[in-house]
Amino acid sequence: MDVPLQLSMDKTDGAGALVKASSDKVKTTPAGEYLTAALNDFDPDQYDSIAAISANMLLMLVLAAVIKAGASREHEILAEIRDDVFAFIRKIEPKRVMDTMLVSRVRILYIRSLLARSPELQSIKVSAVECFLEKPNSARSRSSSRSSSPGRYLVRYVDEKIQGFKVNIKPEKKSKLSSVVSRIRGLDQNTLRHQQVTGGKLREVQEEAKSFALGNKSLAAVFVHTPAGELQPQIRSLLAENFEFLSITGDEASGGTTGQLELLSTAIMDGWMAGLGAALPPNTDALGQLLSEYAKRVFTSQLQHLKDIAGTLATEEADDVAQVAKLRSALESVDHKRRKILQQMRNDAALLTLENGSSPIQNPSTAAEDARLASLISLDSILKQVKDITRQSSVSSMGRSKKKAILASLDELGEQMPSLLDIDHPCAQRQIANARRLVEWIREEDDQAREIDHAQKPSTEMGSGTETDVAQWNVLQFNTGSTTPFIIKCGANSNSELVIKADAKVQEPKGGEIVRVVPRPSVLENISLDEIKQLFSELPEALSLLALARTTDGTQARYSRLYRTLAMKVPSLRDLVGKLGKGGVLKDVKS
Repeated sequence: MDVPLQLSMDKTDGAGALVKASSDKVKTTPAGEYLTAALNDFDPDQYDSIAAISANMLLMLVLAAVIKAGASREHEILAEIRDDVFAFIRKIEPKRVMDTMLVSRVRILYIRSLLARSPELQSIKVSAVECFLEKPNSARSRSSSRSSSPGRYLVRYVDEKIQGFKVNIKPEKKSKLSSVVSRIRGLDQNTLRHQQVTGGKLREVQEEAKSFALGNKSLAAVFVHTPAGELQPQIRSLLAENFEFLSITGDEASGGTTGQLELLSTAIMDGWMAGLGAALPPNTDALGQLLSEYAKRVFTSQLQHLKDIAGTLATEEADDVAQVAKLRSALESVDHKRRKILQQMRNDAALLTLENGSSPIQNPSTAAEDARLASLISLDSILKQVKDITRQSSVSSMGRSKKKAILASLDELGEQMPSLLDIDHPCAQRQIANARRLVEWIREEDDQAREIDHAQKPSTEMGSGTETDVAQWNVLQFNTGSTTPFIIKCGANSNSELVIKADAKVQEPKGGEIVRVVPRPSVLENISLDEIKQLFSELPEALSLLALARTTDGTQARYSRLYRTLAMKVPSLRDLVGKLGKGGVLKDVKS
């Protein structure tokens, strides 16, 4: 069973500001707390004419807080205000008062944060920006190789034909007469070309670019996947190549046409940014839809990843207790992570439904893995009981009734096979068979003779050896009223016998603690009161103080009650107490 579980499951951790566990404690900052309160408390109906100013100021504060946090803490501040930012944008969208360019910038921050922290999204490729700019029919490209060169990303984000944005700028056709007149008036050809990109034309291009970008997820993907600062130079380069009449010459490099290309590329960029951040009811903006889609990809990938790990683990065989425990722990860890992701999905339900009409996240079935985990839990319980029986069997001799009871317990464990899957049967059957052989090889002794023999051993023998070795002590305090309160510690040895540890005497000098195996109540059945007192003299005084009565029957009843009280304090002896009670061995009033 060599599954690199930790290495594999690390892929599901730290998915980013968007995908966070509900149980994770998000670090808070004064700036984050202020923004959270401001975003939650903002009511556009109370601001009327200044609602746009107030809403946009809040978005600018969000951007400012992220910038101030710096690259090292950007993720923290985004995670802190994430839910409030998304809720704010959704709340204000219908009012149409937000600067959609600001919305785009905020969305891009969150998507890029998610991309940086999500291995599941690293394989996404998008089309080159040149696919989104349609070449004018009359334009002659300066470089014939440019149009056929591959884009920065070779695989498109969506498998569909992309309709490019057409820039409607054409060179002005001048007659020979107008050219002569222009020269007479002192106007050169460069000045005429500059007049093609006027302020009005720039506004027109920007509005057309905004309309082109509305709901355009393919274009949104280009924005978030292209490194900051690279997109506008690419657009400017494409414009220079596709619009020769705007191209520059050496003596124009100081300004003029260069400035016109800058203005035109800025207008296109601004228009696209404004369009990508504008909502199209009932849908949110294109970047919001892309964010929702990417979140779904992350969740789907993580669930499938955990499904694959669990599926591999569920087919592994376990040969012993250690391997069963390891395999069970691994499957439980996978199940815990899966439930954590499902809880995240429930918490992010509003985000995951931003894109109307999109298909819900498919949660892979884990029925087979759940069945194996249940089988391993049952197998683990069976093997622990077998281990306990094996520990009890590490003796040279055993009472006949105890041996019979242990064999019966093994038979009962064998009857639990239907609770296991077939893959776990061999392990359980092998461990039960090994334990049965160990028990069957143990020499049998008569029960009553064995009890008397144990009870009458010298204190030096009873206080040493494995019979008084106890893994865990349980403490009981007694108060008879005639003495100061005293305690008795009780536990079980490897033979499932009751062992006590108490001071030799109740009163000072107490003589230090001694450890003794406590005889079962059946030992007192056929002996006199004086013999009982002799037996008790080998035990801590506390036992005789609590059990001795004036008559033999009274002493047997009190001792049975005391034995029951002490043994019930030890979890591993509770079944034994029940069997002794049913067999009539305990003579107290509860039998």
